[in-house]
Amino acid sequence: MDLAQIVTFSSAYVALAFLPPIIWLLIYLREDSHPEPSYLIILTFLGGIGAAFAALLAERALINFINPDTRLGLFFGLIALIEEYAKYLAVKLLVLKRKDFNEPIDAMIYMVSAGLGFAAIENALFLFLQQVPSAELLILPGNLIAGAGLSAARFIGANLLHALASAIVGYFLARSWFHPMRKHLIMAGIILASVLHALFNYLIIVKDVFPEAMLYLTALLGFALVAVLIDFQRLKKEAITPFN
Repeated sequence: MDLAQIVTFSSAYVALAFLPPIIWLLIYLREDSHPEPSYLIILTFLGGIGAAFAALLAERALINFINPDTRLGLFFGLIALIEEYAKYLAVKLLVLKRKDFNEPIDAMIYMVSAGLGFAAIENALFLFLQQVPSAELLILPGNLIAGAGLSAARFIGANLLHALASAIVGYFLARSWFHPMRKHLIMAGIILASVLHALFNYLIIVKDVFPEAMLYLTALLGFALVAVLIDFQRLKKEAITPFN
């Protein structure tokens, strides 16, 4: 097996994993009238990657306490809650106290950045573990084409879901800044995002036995996308006192 081939195909799979989230991130960054420092966007994106690994460890531990086969709904709900909280925690630890975090819309921008970092590493895990479970399969062009198809499907599915769910948390974070029950409002955002996330996961799982699942899935993402775009516009237009 040629080392150069392995390196080339591995790089291609990494590109397939990271390109869709980066495209979504560039789209969302256009909503910010006062762009954030690039290094903070990158830092938050990397924080989302770290959050994905932390969430994966927590999810593995969860399996020891809940059997997904018998408590599927509860399992999906807790998985979604773990992931949404992990993304919020990345933003809280890395950028929340920085001086550049000074406008309400920044909360949505940084949350989306973390969410798409999370999505990027999730893409990589799906591609490498499902498409190329062994080194021999890595260098098959057919597998690379199949990987591109999976990446495209996740671009309009799971990657969009992560961006939307994180944006919802970001909106509640922005609204909570001067709210007397700040922590409660943030948790409400995380729970709402988790409900969206859990419903998405459930519909993906049952799509083969429930013909209408994809229709509901499209409606779910479409409704969430419209709501998030409205939230972006509200934070840009409303006269809200800056954080700092």
